Amino acid sequence: MGIKIQEIAVKNLGPIKDFQAKFGLLNLIYSKNERGKTFLTEFIIRSLFRNTSRWADLRGGGNGKVTVSGIKGSGIEFLPHGSEKLEDYWENDEKGLPASVARLLVVKGGEAAIDDTQGGVGKYLIKEVLSGMNILDRIDHDDNISKTVKGAEIENSHLSISRRGEGKQYNSAKTELATIEELFQEIESQYTQGILKTYKMKEQALIDEQERLQKAKRHQAYLISKEISRLEEELKAVPEQQLNQLERDLSLYENRKQALAKEKQKLQTALNKCKDYKWLESALPNYKDLYAKTAHIPNKFLLIACGILVVVSIVFIVLNYNIASIIFLVGAIVPLFIYIKKYHHAYRQAGQNTELGKIKSEFAQRTGKKLTDIAQLEATLKEQQEFSTQASLIKDQLTEVENELQDLALSIEQLLLQLTGKKSKLEEGPQLLLHLKKRHHAAKEQKEAENKRLYQLNVSESDYLPDDIGINYSRTQEEAIQTQLADIREEIQNQEDDLSRLKHRVYSITGDDPSISWEALIENLRIKRWQVQAELKEITAAIVGGIAVHKVITVMRKEEDAKIQQGLESETVLKPLRDLTQRYNRLTLDGDQLMVSDDYDNFDLRQLSTGAREQVMLALRIGFASKLLKQDTLFLLLDDAFQHSDWGRREILVKQLVDIQNKGWQIIYFTMDDHIKKLFDQAGNQLKENNYQSFAL
Repeated sequence: MGIKIQEIAVKNLGPIKDFQAKFGLLNLIYSKNERGKTFLTEFIIRSLFRNTSRWADLRGGGNGKVTVSGIKGSGIEFLPHGSEKLEDYWENDEKGLPASVARLLVVKGGEAAIDDTQGGVGKYLIKEVLSGMNILDRIDHDDNISKTVKGAEIENSHLSISRRGEGKQYNSAKTELATIEELFQEIESQYTQGILKTYKMKEQALIDEQERLQKAKRHQAYLISKEISRLEEELKAVPEQQLNQLERDLSLYENRKQALAKEKQKLQTALNKCKDYKWLESALPNYKDLYAKTAHIPNKFLLIACGILVVVSIVFIVLNYNIASIIFLVGAIVPLFIYIKKYHHAYRQAGQNTELGKIKSEFAQRTGKKLTDIAQLEATLKEQQEFSTQASLIKDQLTEVENELQDLALSIEQLLLQLTGKKSKLEEGPQLLLHLKKRHHAAKEQKEAENKRLYQLNVSESDYLPDDIGINYSRTQEEAIQTQLADIREEIQNQEDDLSRLKHRVYSITGDDPSISWEALIENLRIKRWQVQAELKEITAAIVGGIAVHKVITVMRKEEDAKIQQGLESETVLKPLRDLTQRYNRLTLDGDQLMVSDDYDNFDLRQLSTGAREQVMLALRIGFASKLLKQDTLFLLLDDAFQHSDWGRREILVKQLVDIQNKGWQIIYFTMDDHIKKLFDQAGNQLKENNYQSFAL
């Protein structure tokens, strides 16, 4: 009959106050959102299974039990905090069911994946289900055969292994044994005093050569100090302060010279704009005087009026209006008299009009503008007067700049005389300055270099040696002699201390007291060699055995992969896949990744849509569990396992679950989806009495 959940009783579980249910083969637990569906799913998981790490963040709380049948009878109760779980019975079962079978039986919160691998089902779980050879993994686990041993190689009777773990022990034993053998060779060798004497003769020769080099160094320090004194005198002859002053004066001179040119240009512009100022200044009063005396030719309107009055007078004479004609005739005489008087006056002033015309003509020639009135003449005079004033100011400034330039020129020439010792022209200043700066810079750099050389020699001034001993000092040669002396002295010390050092090395390995005799010490060293040899043999045997087992398991894994593929191609696994998906019909392993195929292509599980993955995962759960249990059946705990499938696919999935329960499998489906509830109710109503149970939270 298989293992089934017989009954659930729980209180105070989240929003669930009290829930009791006895289950058939096909069961539906329906609830709206936030009514405790997920709480109840997690309660069942916590009650039945020990290893719940697959389902993260399971919430606690609630009191109750889950009663299971089919385990050594019926009525076995499991509590959330109980010590016994289903895994305990599976591990002791004659079928040897793996504990990970729990992963196949539960879908929580719509999580289609069976394990935590990217595709949703990993190679390790597939091994447990299909090959039965996962014991190879346990044998070949790093706890049994370390990575160090697995990575070791035996080539030409030589063991190659990294220096960690067993490799560290192996190499340490080899090193210790080699050290002991080396000590035996040194003990057997003979020591001679001739070597020590030769070393001391070489030491004295090197000391003599070192002393001669020291004298050469003192002489070289003397020569460098003289060169530094010469450079200091050269730098004093060209003081940096005076060079900076000359550079500033030349720069200031050039700036003032450019400013002078700009001021001269401004002066010329101002002079051009006030060139007629004197003429305008004299022309304005003349123009005013002439204009005041000028008489204009009378308007012809007076003659016209006179003519009209004469004509009217004639008309009145013709009409015999004598009085009127006389009045108009007299009236005609008045404008005629006025015109004649004004014309005579204008004729007398004709000379003044000519002078005004000359002034206007001259104005036009000078300014290019026509003179119309006195105001224009006054405005022009005022404008040129301003430019005349500006020109005067600029002339004063030019005088100051020219005087300053003259003073700067004298100062520059004086500085050049002091720095070069000869009289130079101002124009030669920039070139001479550049030459002097280069000379000063070169002397300064050379002095710094010589000071550095003198510092590196590290010779006190009191030790300077004026006499040349005939050889040049070489720092490289001195260092070489010092190195050779250190080596020779080290060898001398080694020879003198060799016996005591050798003895110390031996008793540091044997653990003996330093006062032990040489005979006893050598015997103890032989015993130590035998112990290390035995340890090395034991470690080597363990490593070689581990390498052999690992290689055998590697070969067997190839057979295991073939058996896994055979299981994936079995009808037990493929039939649920075909029935539930109505599309996919083949399973293969590509490395560690499970592939699913239809008639046209192969697909990585990670490439499938959420709905398609739900269907494949449910099919794998059923197929793998059937493969494990053979004729036995179990329960499937499905929490919204179809939530991403379309409505048409849901009908197929529910139908397949009904077919599964007809074969003795128990289905407990949790949902908050009204459509899925309707499909279960329709399917359940066609089952035998008590085979379908529906509950609402």
